[in-house]
Amino acid sequence: MKNATRTDIQQAVTDTIIERIEQGGVLPWQCPWTKTGEQPIPYNWLTKQFYSGINILILWVRAMENGYSTNAWLTFKQAQQLGGRVRKGEKAVQCIFVKPVEVENENPGCDTDEDGKKIILCRKAFSLFNVEQVEGLDNLPCVPEQPEYDEAEAVAAINRVAEVYCANTGVEIRHGGDRAYYSPALDIIKLPTTFHDGAGYAATLAHELIHSTGHKKRFDRFDQQAGAFKGFKEAYAFEELIAELGAAFACAELGIQGQHEQHASYLDSWLRVLKSDKTFIFKAAAAASKAHSYLMRGGVESERIVANVA
Repeated sequence: MKNATRTDIQQAVTDTIIERIEQGGVLPWQCPWTKTGEQPIPYNWLTKQFYSGINILILWVRAMENGYSTNAWLTFKQAQQLGGRVRKGEKAVQCIFVKPVEVENENPGCDTDEDGKKIILCRKAFSLFNVEQVEGLDNLPCVPEQPEYDEAEAVAAINRVAEVYCANTGVEIRHGGDRAYYSPALDIIKLPTTFHDGAGYAATLAHELIHSTGHKKRFDRFDQQAGAFKGFKEAYAFEELIAELGAAFACAELGIQGQHEQHASYLDSWLRVLKSDKTFIFKAAAAASKAHSYLMRGGVESERIVANVA
């Protein structure tokens, strides 16, 4: 991703994803965690907090482009605080800190939080450096040798997550037929009996589990999306992008190297909306991060250390 100014970060991120789709390149959320044996979710090296939402994608893109072997990041001041210094000529990557501000009167730009309060999301850019851009740091993260991929363990990992999540939420998983889908009306995930490989099964299950977090008993995304977009295609494309990103975050955390097989069929829809709305990928990434966190908590509302900013 090209170095962005503080005022055009949304457009810069959107343009990067548009370019990758049009050129048929690897998308930022397609298995970037296979490139390193280190923690796959970007995190702050000083605070040990994980980044979330669009910042995961921004940092994944920069790490892939520059060939970094670690997902540990620092602000300029944090690097100094730890006794390090950013090497001359190194470029920072711009991320976004999002802060909700309550407003009294509803306006076209406001949202509603979980308590029903009207809020405006204020976005502020901040700069990060990968620890590999910093000299003089002690106790840098040790990047282990990439272990041999264990497909059986990948399947077992997502099944463990699904078992706890379904037990707590009431979502049911059924096998049969030749299509994978989530039914909001029945609150059921349907999966084919056979897949090409275990990783494909794991990634598809993660995708459908993320869809299920949108049920009215959970985050109630579907009705909200119907009112937020002009037509069904746009709302559908948005939900599919949430599921694609949320599944990517979950697969990264679990070490799953599979892909949801149908993602290519959504590319045209995503491309069309991305070109008309630079906030599309940001909103989808925020919803995906929320769904991913909820899924990995087992469908239980509780605190988890996930941060947008250092």
